Amino acid sequence: MYKLLLVDDEPIIREGLERMIDWEKLSLKMTASCPNAIAALDSMTDDMPDILLTDIRLPGMTGLELVQRAVALHPMLQCIVLSGYDTFQYAQEALKYGVIEYLLKPCDQEELENALRRACTNIDKNRKKVLYLYDERRQRIKSLVDSFNALRESGLNADQIKRQVGELVKTVEDPSLLQETLIAVVTGSMGSGQTEWGMNVITDALRDRESLEDLIVRSLLRLRKEGGAARSNDFVQQMLAYMNAHYADEALSLQYIADNVVYMNADYIGREFTRSVGQKFSSQLLSIRMEHAKLLIRSDPSLHSYEIAEKVGLGENPHYFSQLFRKYTGMTPKDYRKQLDEQTGQG
Repeated sequence: MYKLLLVDDEPIIREGLERMIDWEKLSLKMTASCPNAIAALDSMTDDMPDILLTDIRLPGMTGLELVQRAVALHPMLQCIVLSGYDTFQYAQEALKYGVIEYLLKPCDQEELENALRRACTNIDKNRKKVLYLYDERRQRIKSLVDSFNALRESGLNADQIKRQVGELVKTVEDPSLLQETLIAVVTGSMGSGQTEWGMNVITDALRDRESLEDLIVRSLLRLRKEGGAARSNDFVQQMLAYMNAHYADEALSLQYIADNVVYMNADYIGREFTRSVGQKFSSQLLSIRMEHAKLLIRSDPSLHSYEIAEKVGLGENPHYFSQLFRKYTGMTPKDYRKQLDEQTGQG
């Protein structure tokens, strides 16, 4: 659904527009209908719309001034202006502020629906672009983290590492990418006695972009010098902490943690996890989910199996959840609840 905010100082116009359009057919939901720009801006602080449909002539602040302020709050906002002024100056000014449609009153249903469809198409394109750019950035950071970790674990001397880091840094135009990469390397690799040092590195990385290359080299050399066993245990602890905090997320996986939490190779962290914990990632995650399921059954007897399944990240399939629960505990959720009731009765 796309959220729309309607602004017009005439109640009869607002009511007419609300009745004219089949909002559900266009996958639109009107979040608010406001009589002036101030009320519209207040509404935006509570619920930011995807589309702004506003009259150009409003009390206190014009529709174009509203558009200017609204776009400053939400740069991807799609703005459609309704106007009684058929003048080139107003239309030109509207385009300057990023208005996608300048409709003259009275506009017919087809004209307005076409404008709304165009806005929805633009929203979809923008969302895809943002997701693509985010994914591209995430993959770039992961690639840099892998490269820096490979340098740290290589047999190269300090001068060779410095040269290699310099070559890598030249390929990165955005300094913030290097900042995020260094932070990921440090947080994913520092041992238990390195917390204060690690926080100092992160502070320096955020404060001084100019010295990033030197900071990266010094950090890699220090991490290599202080060994790998503690680091290995540390990222496993980081994985366990994340699993315990996010077990309810159905999409949680080893690959997700590799890409988004520890920024390391999934196969490698999977092997290290099994070696350190004594069971595979998937088995440990299932154990965490089942223990939380048992806790939910004990704490709230009214919960249905499908509700418990959803709360522990196993979807809404009660049959699948019951199978897993029985395999883990030796009894069905129903039998487990019955056993608890009997124990409570005996107590």
